[in-house]
Amino acid sequence: MTQINAKIDEKVLKEFRDVIYTRMGLKKGDFKKSLEDAMLDYILKYSKSPSAKEFAKRTKEENSVK
Repeated sequence: MTQINAKIDEKVLKEFRDVIYTRMGLKKGDFKKSLEDAMLDYILKYSKSPSAKEFAKRTKEENSVK
């Protein structure tokens, strides 16, 4: 696991948390899961590397089974 420290717009964070709360209830771990899912979606959408896209696709499938 890696820790990320980043300064982001408070409104963006608020909206992201609101979406998570609406969708999942914002239980412990929901923010982390949602952030990882968003990052994997970004990789799938923008990466030019087939191996990176395959990794993201496989990881999303594995996470959806849990």
